[in-house]
Amino acid sequence: MARVNSLNKVIAIFIAGTTGSMLKILGGILYGSNTLFVDALTSIANMIALLVVIWSRRVTTIPPDLDHHFGHERFEYIDILVMIVTYGFVAGISITRLYYVREYSVELDAFYLAVAAILVYSIAIFLSRSAPPSIRAYGAFTISEVLEGVVSIIASLGGALYSYLIDYGGAVLLTSYIFYEIYEEGRNLASFMADEAPPLSIYEKVVGIAESEGFLVKSIRLRTIVPGKYHGDIVLSPGSTRYENLKNLKKKLSENGVDVCIEVSSP
Repeated sequence: MARVNSLNKVIAIFIAGTTGSMLKILGGILYGSNTLFVDALTSIANMIALLVVIWSRRVTTIPPDLDHHFGHERFEYIDILVMIVTYGFVAGISITRLYYVREYSVELDAFYLAVAAILVYSIAIFLSRSAPPSIRAYGAFTISEVLEGVVSIIASLGGALYSYLIDYGGAVLLTSYIFYEIYEEGRNLASFMADEAPPLSIYEKVVGIAESEGFLVKSIRLRTIVPGKYHGDIVLSPGSTRYENLKNLKKKLSENGVDVCIEVSSP
């Protein structure tokens, strides 16, 4: 029953998001708002991200196998790759449309559709708060869509009542934000590909746990599998080296997301 409810909630969120995107597309194509058109493109990219998030989060729960000895958690980074590709495509369409645009008129109906779209997206965010963890993460991400929706409301209203330049400026602002998103996600992906070491706080935690079991750490190397899960090796100085102590150390580190090969150096 719980799984059925979760599935129904995901479907409802997807429908709400798709409806919001369609309203923005209509406002952009039928009523002349370039801001709504660009906003609609980001909404579509957002819905694609939702589908990828659902898929990748399912894959990350698969236990380790012959081809993935440390589990499937890194499939989560596929989200970032898909998002970069999708937003890059969206940015290209947006720039092309804005580059060739000439003086145009924005109808007031575009403003009404912008308001309707943000209300629909608010429903999607509200539903995501009580959805499975992966969808809750999507809900946090979708809040940016609401902020973009606010820009669309202001720009389309200004374009309809005053000048198309206000609407055009809103479209340029949203397009710039797309490039900012690409930069941020690209930086995250680059950090993963560079195999950067975990934060210093993780090392301090590992050393503290080892010392609590009576060991002195001589050296330690860690790598990030995903945030919150780390793998590496640790060399301990001779001391309290009874098997039970090593067993407790291994268990405590595992409880903190750290999987290490432990070696005790000779005296």
